Amino acid sequence: MASLLSSWLAVLVLSSSPLAAGYPRGGRHDSNFTSRNPAAVLSRRATDPTDFSWVTRWAAIGDSFTAGIGSGYQLGIPLTADWFCSRYSYSWVKILNYAFGPTVKDFQFPACSGDRTEQIYNQAINLNGPLDLVMMTAGGNDLCLATMITNCIFLAWRGEDACQQILDKAQENIDTILKDNIRDILSALNAVIKPGGYMVYSGYAPFFDTTNEDCGDLSKQYWAIKEWWWWSYWFSTPLKLTVDRRTKFNTLVANINQAISDVVDEYAADTSIKYKITYSDWSDWGAVVDGQMCSPNGVGLYPEPNQEELQFIKRNTYVAPRGYRELKRRSLDEDAHVDTHEAARAAVEQAIGGPLTEEKRKQFLDHLEAKWAKVDIYDSLLWKSRNPRAEVLHKLDPRAPSPPNCPGDDSPDPTLGLGLPDKVASNFHPNERGHENMAAFAMENLVWLRSKDLAVQDPICTVNDVFTCWQGTGKKAFANGDRMNENYKDFCDAVDKGYPTNTLNWSWRKTYHPGTQDEHEMSIQLSNGASAWDKSQCLDSFSRIINGCDGNDPNNPLDFKFGGSYVRGDYEYQVNPKHDRTLIKAMTGDCNGDYKFLWGSYTLRGSGWASSDFGQNTLLSSARSCVGGGVTKWSFDYCLDGDKSCGGYEWKATFRTPIWVRTRCFNNDKVQRGAGGSTNGVGWGQVGCSGSD
Repeated sequence: MASLLSSWLAVLVLSSSPLAAGYPRGGRHDSNFTSRNPAAVLSRRATDPTDFSWVTRWAAIGDSFTAGIGSGYQLGIPLTADWFCSRYSYSWVKILNYAFGPTVKDFQFPACSGDRTEQIYNQAINLNGPLDLVMMTAGGNDLCLATMITNCIFLAWRGEDACQQILDKAQENIDTILKDNIRDILSALNAVIKPGGYMVYSGYAPFFDTTNEDCGDLSKQYWAIKEWWWWSYWFSTPLKLTVDRRTKFNTLVANINQAISDVVDEYAADTSIKYKITYSDWSDWGAVVDGQMCSPNGVGLYPEPNQEELQFIKRNTYVAPRGYRELKRRSLDEDAHVDTHEAARAAVEQAIGGPLTEEKRKQFLDHLEAKWAKVDIYDSLLWKSRNPRAEVLHKLDPRAPSPPNCPGDDSPDPTLGLGLPDKVASNFHPNERGHENMAAFAMENLVWLRSKDLAVQDPICTVNDVFTCWQGTGKKAFANGDRMNENYKDFCDAVDKGYPTNTLNWSWRKTYHPGTQDEHEMSIQLSNGASAWDKSQCLDSFSRIINGCDGNDPNNPLDFKFGGSYVRGDYEYQVNPKHDRTLIKAMTGDCNGDYKFLWGSYTLRGSGWASSDFGQNTLLSSARSCVGGGVTKWSFDYCLDGDKSCGGYEWKATFRTPIWVRTRCFNNDKVQRGAGGSTNGVGWGQVGCSGSD
């Protein structure tokens, strides 16, 4: 495991192409994705930004995203600080601490699940400085995230208003208190990070894919927690996790990230701040690798078999098809034939001695509320935003940031500080794959910040262009060069008019002349979170592939084009002919036309010409022009990929004409040359067109 992790981080740091979905943040505007790395290998020296031997004392502060709840194994034993704060072994900062190596002598890890900026401020002022480096997450709990997930997803039984209320409160906190609270933390770090030290502030990532409504279909996925003892939710339907609701969640994440980014940029420019700071933005990566919840490729299982890159921990929300549920129920109990709601209703009606009217339902629930108030423990816990286990470790400092005042903050804690089990609390937090990617982005941003400080080239943002010609790789498919040179301009024009905006890693492809010898596909594929479009680069790239790979070749006198690939940073352009062919060095063919009393019957075969249009604009057009338009019974077929039915040629055409046109139209090669080819000297009888017509 250790060797794999070391190798993975080495690839991250020394990769010649960007791993991140976007360029590292913190005032970075000088990246050139088409540049080449001038050095094959960087030596380990003082000016190497990937050498972390300078990290001897560092710290990780923040909330559960840094504590790593649910990722790896839990640190500590019950009633210790690690246990109270739900710190885990495979958080992104623990991954980085391992990567920094043996030079680290002091790693302070006070990050605590459930902490808000007011407590993270206390983490900051209690650090033992001076430190070379601090990394952190902070701000997510100021959005009352736990209450939000409770009201809108897990216990979404209180109605639309309760959900919208907490969404509005989250946005209010972003607009009113968040930036000042972040400023308080970053200002406090000025006293513990040594002058010239570094600070990496990692953001958050949107949880949800918003492609379709499968997550909001209760027959496919069921997100609300439903247990028989939760009497207050009997006979109720939870809110659906619709695209609209998921979009609201994602928007809040985007807004908190923007607030963090704004403050980080502000502090990066503040000359009174002695350390150097950057913002690590990994928010696009989930969409890039299909790692968000509610993906169309997922069904609600966890782990999700069709989403290897799922970034977050979640409940199993999959709902088995009804037929499967009925079969399973019968296999457990042949007499069971009612669902849980029907069973519950029957039990209630038996208890009250009659039909369950709305009035009796309310009376019954009031009775249960008084009787079961102490049993309904998870409801009250999920309502609370703060981590009760962490709360026993904290006392609010009078100078600390403003509290977010989330609904449920003042509710009693039935567990006396023990809090929710981590199996529940870890939902909506990064899993192992998510923490690996948080570590990757933080490492990339640290390398960038370090290279900027050392005034050296950032090795991570240096990208190698890769130009590949298919003929050189042994491919045998080719197409007419004139057609390709016309089509790439059409392709770039079409992309320019219709490319998707605000979409990462989009692609565009189009097939030209399908079903012909000249069939070829042109494509562009974006990667690494790219979304911008440059028409001039498109035109230049395709021209280089088509005309740079093939030309001035004595073995290819007709200048056929084999295509190729041009990778320019995050953009790959490809030209792909579709049919393997034997290289043609001259336009060839044969012709025969026979007199049939009322018409002339013609058969032409050819190679190297009329290869893209089924003869419509070439052979047929030229024949009609010569014979006067009386061409009937037209048939044209290509013999693709080794088909021998054309007698060794690439196509075969048959048609009828008025009688006695062979001499003036075909035997003299007039029609054939008008179509761009020839049959002179290679047809039946070694003439332009043999036969009796």
